[in-house]
Amino acid sequence: MPPRVRGFAILMALMVCAQPALAKPVIYDCKPDAGRSDSVLQPEYVIAYDKATGEVLINDPIIMNTFGKPIKGVVQSESDVRTVFDWKLKTLKGTEGSASWEYRARVFKADGRLSMTVTPVGFDNQFSSQGRCTVQK
Repeated sequence: MPPRVRGFAILMALMVCAQPALAKPVIYDCKPDAGRSDSVLQPEYVIAYDKATGEVLINDPIIMNTFGKPIKGVVQSESDVRTVFDWKLKTLKGTEGSASWEYRARVFKADGRLSMTVTPVGFDNQFSSQGRCTVQK
């Protein structure tokens, strides 16, 4: 894991652990195959999921550069096969104005497969990638 990503993974773990909870949250380190630092699909995502409280925190380089801390996500659905996480980045300003993005990460429990989609709000196109998630111990 690169030092910058390791830094925000540690920050994520500390933020989650600082909250009282009965069970230890699951922290996924997810890497989409198509992820790049110059794309809406980043090279790495950290998803912390506290099953006891239902709280989800998401972190990636865009989130760290924009907000300086993880943002909240939601569990869209969960089964014995997979957990689906959703989050939204609102009003990211770029050279051509601003945009909002809706993210969905599907994490398959048996093998850590990742299926990820990113949709710009108000547009028909969509970015997607497959990849892998590992559970941090």
